[in-house]
Amino acid sequence: MKKILVTTDFSAHSKAGMRFAIQLAAQKKAELVFFYCFQAMLPTTIQGKFIDTSVQKQAKKHLQKLEKFVAGLYASMNATPGAHRCVVVENLNPDDAILDYARQHAMDYICISTRGAGKLRKIIGTNTSDVILRSPVPVFAVPHTWRTHPIKKILYASDLDNLDAEMKTVSDFAQSLDVQADMAHFYYPGEIKIEPAVLTGVWREKMKRLDQVYLEPFDVDKGFAGQLDNLVKRVKPSMAVFFTHTNKTWFDKLFSISRSKAFSFVAKVPMLVYRK
Repeated sequence: MKKILVTTDFSAHSKAGMRFAIQLAAQKKAELVFFYCFQAMLPTTIQGKFIDTSVQKQAKKHLQKLEKFVAGLYASMNATPGAHRCVVVENLNPDDAILDYARQHAMDYICISTRGAGKLRKIIGTNTSDVILRSPVPVFAVPHTWRTHPIKKILYASDLDNLDAEMKTVSDFAQSLDVQADMAHFYYPGEIKIEPAVLTGVWREKMKRLDQVYLEPFDVDKGFAGQLDNLVKRVKPSMAVFFTHTNKTWFDKLFSISRSKAFSFVAKVPMLVYRK
């Protein structure tokens, strides 16, 4: 059973990521680990021998709050709780705490809510983007506006690099959810040497869960993000899937045209980001 680390800060925005994880686990049969990081409040006059006891008491209090928070969310969704547990960790840096826990406890995914309110600058620079860029495991980034509904189709945005391995990864993930996956690539002049219909046939042989293929000329005026935004509006996937290099993030392409304008799919469609 796959393990998903689901982060929360008890805010209303963080509930979207938690709801998404609960929905995902219902379709994927995964174990959810609900995670909260806190900073211990210690009086400046406290003696060293009492520090550990104080931190432990605070951790117990936060754990009780987290368990109640999670139970309330399951109840609000009318969902029967599946395999899950709650964890609290004391750390000054939530990003480090999330990533360290994922490594040390062999998590398969991290699920985190975006906290942006429509502006790109409110998304980039938050712990969401930091976790995505540094995570050793795939990350689900869920818009805080996401509302519960079944995951029915995936849109895989590809640069055609390392295609066979990525297709298998996406296909296996789609199969675990029993859904189909569409694929999109925006190509430059002269890049595609084979007829699109032939390519589509070859790719369908390699990726059993592949449904529709969208091969479209790259539009310089719209840019990658603008084209992808339009495609998401047409196709209406439940989730978009990306693969990112460690030294060249998908942010570079996704937001290359305008650093002040967030495209609508960022605020509406959950994203699953893998490292290449």
